[in-house]
Amino acid sequence: VFYCTHRMDGLFLTLGRGCVSFAPEMIIVVVLATGILYFLRYGNVLLRILQGVFVKKHEFAPKEAEPVPMMRTEPPPNFWARDLSESKSRNEDSPPPQLNPVVYGYGNSGAFQESEESWDRPSVPMGPAFGDSRMKRSSFGGKPDWYRMISNVEGKSRPDSVFHNVEVVSFAHLQLHEINFMLFLQEEEISKVDCDSLRGFMDRNSMRSRNVWKSKTSQQLNYADYLQLDKILSAQELESSKWDEPVHDEHLFIVIHQAYELWFKQILFEVDSVTSMFAQGQEHIRPPQINISCARLGRVVQILRILVQQIDVLETMDAQDFQDFRDFLAPASGFQSKQFRILENTLGMSPDQRIQHSGCPYFDHLRGSDRQEVIETEKAPTVLSYVGNLLEKTMENLEVENFDFAAYMKAAINDAAEHDRKAILQYRTRMSPADEKKKLDELEKKREAHLRLFSEEEHSKLLTTKIRKLSFKATMGVVFVQSFRHQPAIAPLYCLITRLVEIDELVGQWRHRHSAMVLRMLGSRSGTGGSSGHAYLEAVLQRSRIFLDFCHASHYLLPQHALPPLPHAVSGKTTVAA
Repeated sequence: VFYCTHRMDGLFLTLGRGCVSFAPEMIIVVVLATGILYFLRYGNVLLRILQGVFVKKHEFAPKEAEPVPMMRTEPPPNFWARDLSESKSRNEDSPPPQLNPVVYGYGNSGAFQESEESWDRPSVPMGPAFGDSRMKRSSFGGKPDWYRMISNVEGKSRPDSVFHNVEVVSFAHLQLHEINFMLFLQEEEISKVDCDSLRGFMDRNSMRSRNVWKSKTSQQLNYADYLQLDKILSAQELESSKWDEPVHDEHLFIVIHQAYELWFKQILFEVDSVTSMFAQGQEHIRPPQINISCARLGRVVQILRILVQQIDVLETMDAQDFQDFRDFLAPASGFQSKQFRILENTLGMSPDQRIQHSGCPYFDHLRGSDRQEVIETEKAPTVLSYVGNLLEKTMENLEVENFDFAAYMKAAINDAAEHDRKAILQYRTRMSPADEKKKLDELEKKREAHLRLFSEEEHSKLLTTKIRKLSFKATMGVVFVQSFRHQPAIAPLYCLITRLVEIDELVGQWRHRHSAMVLRMLGSRSGTGGSSGHAYLEAVLQRSRIFLDFCHASHYLLPQHALPPLPHAVSGKTTVAA
């Protein structure tokens, strides 16, 4: 029909141009034929238009109502039964009794079925893979019909016919309705937060892109300009060349110490970021923040390894070569490094650990502009204090069901000592009575000394004498972390403590290498800053440890096999990170 009408269009136009040469009868025939063909082509559309205009509404049959979801009147058959055909035949032979519907299960158990389904259909966990369209609801995240019916999350009023056969609604069902309604509200709130986060992310991403392209188009950045190499590379001025002939090795001496100060700046940058995170999360610092702190402190560890290795380069300078320009350096001294003093204070070195020389405090040797800044860091919270507070809060979170970790460890110590005593008595035939008594006495002394470590009164004496820095609760926290370091919630704390111990050890190694190098270069000469030289550095080395309490905690530990199981409530807090 389409082809004929298309051809007739061209024919009709041709006849229209020369219609005077044809008879009227021929024109009428052509017009009628064209009209019939056009009717065959477009008549279906015309009939639909006429039907919508002239046919009345009541002439159409009423639309069949959608089936109303109903509840089961009996428990669903066992889907996992080997012979489902027998169950099906039984259901066909005996129709289900007309009982009040009871909800027998939730989730994907199929507790609610549509009214047109037969009751012999086994209740199976149907999903998109089984072709069940009821599970494909984008607004409910794949939840079954019962969630929609109970939660009413579509905002529509639930028809009364859904529960028209329900005569008794239990209080548990009402609670379930309230719980699911609250879950829906939480999902809506989470969705709102997610949308806000996504909008903020997209805005930030867009701003970032604009800023990047703005920087590219507004400047021609150069490597030397970015690193300000002109300032750095022109900062090596030899003191020997100012007053006398330049000494070759002085250039190495300057570069090494400038590199130290740059690395000190990076270390302070990392440590300050860690203290800022602890300051912001004083009430409750979360595992992600602890993990970030561990990563940044791990970077500090690697930098300190480099600082220790740099002494190898400095030791390529002979003692006599050093003497050629050393006299021009007095009274300058590495003792006057502002950044290193700030680092010591920020980590947690106390003023009691300082050793004075020349009869004045250490900060009196600094420049006036640096002195006040260093003194302020003595008053600020330190890494040691932040970690101590974190360990105390960790132990407070474990104080459930009257759990006392100190009492737990005392009981474990007594049990371990009793096992050792029985083992000594079992093999007494292999030793003399004097050796047996000696072994038993040593065991008892060891047990009593170990028990005193878990006494709060004894720990107070250690705090008074400055032997310990951490509180008793924080010390118990260190012991607990080291004892159960493999638990998921404890592992980040163990990593944090390990990094701090490594930092303390590497700073000690650097001090020791520096002291040994001074002894090699100067012997027993005094330092340019007025100290006694090697003797002063050795004394500082013995008193400069900051995180020594973490190492002393190893004395408190018991072997893993000697630790009894933790209470269930406490164990649950160690397996799941808060």
